Amino acid sequence: MSVPSTEFRGDTEKPIEADGRVLGIYHLNINVTNLGRSRAFYELFGFRVVDTFHEKHNSALDRGLGLPIGTNSENNALFMMVGSNKYATVIDLAEWVHPKASGGGLTEPNRLGVPRFCLRVKNIHKLVARLKSQGVKFLSEEPQRLETLKRRPHFICCRDPDGLIVELVEL
Repeated sequence: MSVPSTEFRGDTEKPIEADGRVLGIYHLNINVTNLGRSRAFYELFGFRVVDTFHEKHNSALDRGLGLPIGTNSENNALFMMVGSNKYATVIDLAEWVHPKASGGGLTEPNRLGVPRFCLRVKNIHKLVARLKSQGVKFLSEEPQRLETLKRRPHFICCRDPDGLIVELVEL
């Protein structure tokens, strides 16, 4: 795999090869065991449902996701967004009916893949207090400060209903 050359101008990076490029993350897919329970959890963080899906026997979806021919998958899903601009953060919560989701359990921070994702927040201490009052359990008692980074962010982590680590950070 070749990496396209880039020109650097100040803090921006401009690809010379302009016929295709990544603009950002569109959404993060999170497979869940109970769509309603996970929806309620992410609503605590300000996410709102912007689209719902029920996919059944969609060969284009199966093919696009690399599922074996003849899988005839079925899932229920929600797109949830926080923010109001066209580049706002979107999560895709999916509950698989067939084939059933596999794996699961608590993710460890050093696990390969995506063991956690991070939400940028404002007023982290007030947000944490509100979330604690609504039953969210955090992995530390209070937000920690990373003095080793330039921005010296405060951060704290919790787990979603299926064990995925959700990190909150205030820069």
